Amino acid sequence: MRFRLVLVVGLFACAAQAQPSSAPSITLGGTLQPRFSYGHHEASGRTRLGFGLRRARLIVDARMADSWQFRLQLDGTGTSARILDAYIGYRLTSHWSLRLGRLSSAQPRALTLTSHRQIDAVERAAIAERWGARTIGSDGRDFGLEVAYRREQGQLLLFLHNGDGSWERLRGNYRESPSSTDVTGGMRRTGMAVSLGGALTPKAVEGLELGGFVSYNGAGNPNTAGRRYVSYGLHLYRGANPGSRPLRLKLDGLVVRYFRKEGAEPVPADRLLGGAVLGAVRLHRAAEAFVRVERLDEGRTEPDRTILTAGFSVSPSAYRGEGYERQRMTVAYTTERGIAQRLLVVQWQLIF
Repeated sequence: MRFRLVLVVGLFACAAQAQPSSAPSITLGGTLQPRFSYGHHEASGRTRLGFGLRRARLIVDARMADSWQFRLQLDGTGTSARILDAYIGYRLTSHWSLRLGRLSSAQPRALTLTSHRQIDAVERAAIAERWGARTIGSDGRDFGLEVAYRREQGQLLLFLHNGDGSWERLRGNYRESPSSTDVTGGMRRTGMAVSLGGALTPKAVEGLELGGFVSYNGAGNPNTAGRRYVSYGLHLYRGANPGSRPLRLKLDGLVVRYFRKEGAEPVPADRLLGGAVLGAVRLHRAAEAFVRVERLDEGRTEPDRTILTAGFSVSPSAYRGEGYERQRMTVAYTTERGIAQRLLVVQWQLIF
């Protein structure tokens, strides 16, 4: 952890030196999401009640002149703080920009391209979470370089990345020193990943977003059992954020196809297929009800899963005319076909 903090502070200093005549503008923000949960697993007869903390985030944004940006996002829900985002951004023109570091880029829209502040229920779609766990890592971030083209009607992202978002030096965080006796870290690893993604937001239809991604990962990290893969997906949203429209509809679909390792026996879990449909209706300017149905196929040896989530949210901040996400209470009930278990969560969200 100490090294990571030194690393990001060093990147900040380098960026600041590039614009010596400009005073940095630093913004602090954060999110707190405490919750109460009830879970019941019928097969074992176990029931659990209790309070928890889903997210405790601190976000530091710094801007140097008009072109340089630095972001650091910390999560404090574990026994020690961990770094999620740590990157430097540079705006080349009004439409072109670069980001370098550990970040979220081209991937399923339902994963970290949906901000934790704008999650419809208390969690992102299960299909997106499983995609992260079986590709670049469960938090959806990786080390790499992003080239982005953005206009008012949409964006296009090209991401060259390691293919394994782990902070471990022998996995995703390659940072050997010239003084090392073996600058490879004792490993032979040449595979990397490249991902392309984008979205269109036409003015003609308010709230409409259509996009997708495609990714090739040759890293063969432990999340994939050492295999390369190709992944792609599409999404169609009419109202991406909670409370943004009277009626909202979100469709997500994704595919992962794994390659067999050379000389190895076939691995049964050779694919991941997922689809999700969410519908939401505004009950009041400060309240919304939602239902989400998901279908997940994780390979020949894993049973197909159908997951149903239903609930509602209430926003005191929206009632006062502020952003719906700033203060929000969400109640979500989840059940799953074929697995006799139920989960009820009441979560509060506070943003500063």
